Amino acid sequence: MTTEKYFALRHPEFRKRADSKIREKDETDYEEVIAVVPYKEDKFPHEEDYNRRVPAEADESIKYDHSITHHLFGERVPDIVLDIVEISVITFAADKAADRGIQIDNEDLDESRLNTRNIKLQIPVLSPKMATEEMEQLYSEMVSHMTRDIIEYDFQLVDKQESVEVSTNQSEFDAVCLLSDGLDSTAGIYHNLRRETDSEHVTVNYGSGAGSKAKEIADQADVSSRIFRTQYNDKGESTQFSRGLLHLSFAAVAASAHGTEEIRCFENGIMAQFLILSEGWMTTRTVSPLFLTYFNKILDNALPQPIEVKNPFVNLTKTEIINKIPSTELVQKTLSCPHKSWFGHNNCGLCMPCLIRNIGIIRSDHEIPLEVLSRYDPLLSADFEYQSFEVDGNENLNNSANTPSIFFKGITEIAYFCRRILEDDPRDLATEHPELLNKPIYEQHRQFAENFTEALELISEQNSTIQTLLTGQQHKLPQ
Repeated sequence: MTTEKYFALRHPEFRKRADSKIREKDETDYEEVIAVVPYKEDKFPHEEDYNRRVPAEADESIKYDHSITHHLFGERVPDIVLDIVEISVITFAADKAADRGIQIDNEDLDESRLNTRNIKLQIPVLSPKMATEEMEQLYSEMVSHMTRDIIEYDFQLVDKQESVEVSTNQSEFDAVCLLSDGLDSTAGIYHNLRRETDSEHVTVNYGSGAGSKAKEIADQADVSSRIFRTQYNDKGESTQFSRGLLHLSFAAVAASAHGTEEIRCFENGIMAQFLILSEGWMTTRTVSPLFLTYFNKILDNALPQPIEVKNPFVNLTKTEIINKIPSTELVQKTLSCPHKSWFGHNNCGLCMPCLIRNIGIIRSDHEIPLEVLSRYDPLLSADFEYQSFEVDGNENLNNSANTPSIFFKGITEIAYFCRRILEDDPRDLATEHPELLNKPIYEQHRQFAENFTEALELISEQNSTIQTLLTGQQHKLPQ
């Protein structure tokens, strides 16, 4: 396994505060340089002398709109907050820059794997609270868990010409909530409204185009929202599993500025726990309970005021969450697909998030024709007996996430899990999935299994071959 080593050349605001003797590169070790650069149109005080060009020594670069963070604090962004947000931006850039080298075995998808990468990041920091072995280890274990890689951090404390400390503010909101353009965070809006929770909703546009759709959802629900933005300056690796760190880090920025003690990230427990897919490389870990535990520990170590991240939907299924949204029109507007930008900002219908979404909608209170939910509708059109489904040959598919082969592998594995949880002794199943010894987790997954099975039975009225998933008697693809 080769090791990718990156030195981070931080945003001009950082370089203004740091001593001019800051080491910018270790020529013998960290040969690759990732530069954080401003957007050209950023406008805010203290930045008149910013050089907005990508530095000549940079091998990779990522844009970060510091003006949004600056305006949120009103005066100057605290050193530790600047560190937290830029560590996430740099991590995302390294995640994009380092090619994963996906290995897909078309004859035996069980042998397909995402290659594990070893990435080392040397990042200069302003805050002594960040430059500790404990923080390096917390970040390393947290991000390695998210990305399924080996990620190592080396935080180098720099001497400062000036310092900005965190001030404790009186809370302006009950909670800061993450808002994407998906079903779960949209349902989170109504979860808060029914409880009269005064919230600001934070969106991160990392080049995915989520901002405009999220704002449309926030406007329709009449809630306060704020959009942060960052963008890697190349196409890069497609898996981008570290994006959850971006979301929560920017949410922590808003919570710190407002003096808010709670961050809410809304993700149904099926996708947060991902027990139903033993091949975890087909799903993300952006809101896994372990990730949230690590992140909360980082916030506890770094910030003077208490801020805790919670997932109110961790024990709910997708169907239960969808039923929290009162508008069928709004359900249709949401986008759960991580590949939406490749499909004209539509759900692809082939990846696991799309499958979980469509199953949830079928069993929800909303009556929506399945054929209008996504670009492709394999639940209706595929031959599940022979695992056959045709897609447009010119379509830009991701071989690790949303091809027909991946779809059949995923839905077959989910169907197998659901048959077992409905038929087997729970104690036998718990030998493979110890988490199911937790009664709420078991009941949640059993409810999902019932929803999944009922959805397939309904679909079988239009596509009889889907019955093979209920019996587990698929044929092998013809050679």
